[in-house]
Amino acid sequence: MHTIRGRLTAGLLAKAERGELAQPLPAGFVRDPSGVVTKDPDREVQDRVSLVFESFLSLRTAVRVMRSLHAGNLSLPRRDRHGEVCWKRPTIPAVTDMLKNPAYAGAFVYGRKRFRATSPSGRPQKTPRPMPEWRIVVKDKYPAYVSWETFEKVQAILRDNRSDYLRVKGRGVPRDGAALLHGITWCGECGHKMVVRYKGGSQYVCNHLRQQHDVPECQCLRAAPIDHQVAAAFLEAVAPAEIEALAKARKMRRRADDALRHAQEQQIQRLRYKVSLAERQFNRVDPDNRLVAAELERRWEEALLELRQSEETLKGKTDASLREPLGIDSRLRAKVVALGTRLPAVWVDRATPREHRKALLRCLIDKVIMRRGARDRAEVRIVWRGGATTELAVMLPVNGLAALPRQDEMERRICE
Repeated sequence: MHTIRGRLTAGLLAKAERGELAQPLPAGFVRDPSGVVTKDPDREVQDRVSLVFESFLSLRTAVRVMRSLHAGNLSLPRRDRHGEVCWKRPTIPAVTDMLKNPAYAGAFVYGRKRFRATSPSGRPQKTPRPMPEWRIVVKDKYPAYVSWETFEKVQAILRDNRSDYLRVKGRGVPRDGAALLHGITWCGECGHKMVVRYKGGSQYVCNHLRQQHDVPECQCLRAAPIDHQVAAAFLEAVAPAEIEALAKARKMRRRADDALRHAQEQQIQRLRYKVSLAERQFNRVDPDNRLVAAELERRWEEALLELRQSEETLKGKTDASLREPLGIDSRLRAKVVALGTRLPAVWVDRATPREHRKALLRCLIDKVIMRRGARDRAEVRIVWRGGATTELAVMLPVNGLAALPRQDEMERRICE
């Protein structure tokens, strides 16, 4: 028995190493009678898969990709329990599964999961392996929707966006909070990652030891003065470089809007065919067979409603794009194109969201290590990408004269 099982396992692994082991294919791929995997001949399915990856590289989170698809009233191609492609409303797990599937990068992968006794009953459960621990990876086996380098970049962004960044030591996705250094601050006393507390004003707090060992907080520092000094150091570091941020952002936005509009037009084309098919089926049925006729009429009405909603969504998007102001006049736009926009101007612009400022900081800053040197002073070390460091001394506000280091001297001078 063990010999037969061993031979079967060895044969299975041998086929997997050649990339010939037949596995369930995600939406976007089909297997012909000879066993060769090709892209789905439905262009809408192909373009919708490509749209998910393009949108993620632009929006940086699966939640925003899902919201953009919802805003465009777009569906995602998925496999049902019979293996057939069906169109479903986008969800975060559906978007994430698509982004994490290496088949879209043209790779055959075997052993992405392993059994571990994680349940309280001790029963082994399948848990995902880290990407470097996948057992077998055969690249260029399927027709790719994205390159392997792009797939690795997507996985790095997903790992960085994980909500449990305290455990995995990731940076987290930039969020719309007042603290600019959220996710990249580290404690200079104990070396643990710091979190943001917005109660009583923005503060950087090191509470790891308190959570783990029930001891007092390591340190708590006001965020505003530290953010101001770090932002000034960042702008000084990039002042010589001119950034064509406006032109690039508008180009990316225009390309993303065109992709969404194309996807909506494809969906409307598919829904029109669905309405036409439902109408033909209803017209062919015997009127005396009322049960079948009623069901076909219901399907026809549902298809018409779905088509009408998609057409209204596309019309609203088109009207909004026509009404959207350009933001700057032609003279100023010519200057921007000719000279580029300097980063300080973009930084102080009120139209720049805080999450965009945080993303700009992370382009150059790897981490910020801080410790309280005195009651009114914080020692801050900026670690730039590449390993260079910058030391800052940040003055912090205090709530009383007694907290000042030269309070005794001040009191003596006043008395004199």
